[in-house]
Amino acid sequence: MKERLKDPFLWAGVSGLLYQVLNARGIIVPPDLWDLGLDIISYACIGIGVASGYTGKVEKE
Repeated sequence: MKERLKDPFLWAGVSGLLYQVLNARGIIVPPDLWDLGLDIISYACIGIGVASGYTGKVEKE
């Protein structure tokens, strides 16, 4: 399940669905605000991926 949550296509689909639902309900999200939200989410995912791969300093012998 964790691997599926890391799939960028899943997040693109979820964000597209959310955008369509909001438009259907009459809530118009300005494109600049929408882009900012997607940027924040994508940078957070990148940061989480980098932080989870960090193993600390490795001392060479």
